[in-house]
Amino acid sequence: MLIEFFAWMTMMSIMMVPSAYPWIAAFLSISKSSNNGSLKASWVILFILGYIVVWSGFSVLLLFSNFQLDRIFQRTSLNQIDLYSSISPWVLIGVGAYQLTPLKNACLKHCRTPLHYFLAQWKNGPRGALLMGAHHGLFCLGCCWALMLAMFSLGLMSLVWMVLFTLIVSIENLLAQGEVFARLVGAIMMTWGITLILGS
Repeated sequence: MLIEFFAWMTMMSIMMVPSAYPWIAAFLSISKSSNNGSLKASWVILFILGYIVVWSGFSVLLLFSNFQLDRIFQRTSLNQIDLYSSISPWVLIGVGAYQLTPLKNACLKHCRTPLHYFLAQWKNGPRGALLMGAHHGLFCLGCCWALMLAMFSLGLMSLVWMVLFTLIVSIENLLAQGEVFARLVGAIMMTWGITLILGS
């Protein structure tokens, strides 16, 4: 399970780099301004650490759930592939529906405006950096957890799904019409899930 955790964290970190970069860049800029032009490397590390802690908690929960499912499969005659195949359409519908919710939209708005957040919520010092990183991590989790769950159910270590979901997260966070794109992705996922159910 430990190997799976680090593999998942590595994959997730690679996926989140494009959308995390503007936040790190904005944090670097404002932290230098608040320290008379000098860069506090420890603040940057703590900001990133706060972000990672939140996602690590989510990863542990996801992998623990998968571990428990594996134990159930080992003790019963349930077929893992058949079960995931039957669950995946409903996961797609649920994830698609979440993409259309006000909560998703609120989290996405936060993730798209790092400068606005820092100007309004800036906290000096190491503790402030850690708290801001964790706070942003929670919003980022609110924005992306459902997409990660969809990838988890479709194929945890599939390079194709990894690239696709990295593109989705990046477009949602970085492009001007990210909110519209998020709703489009939601509609496509719901349609896909319904099609799979009707075709089974």
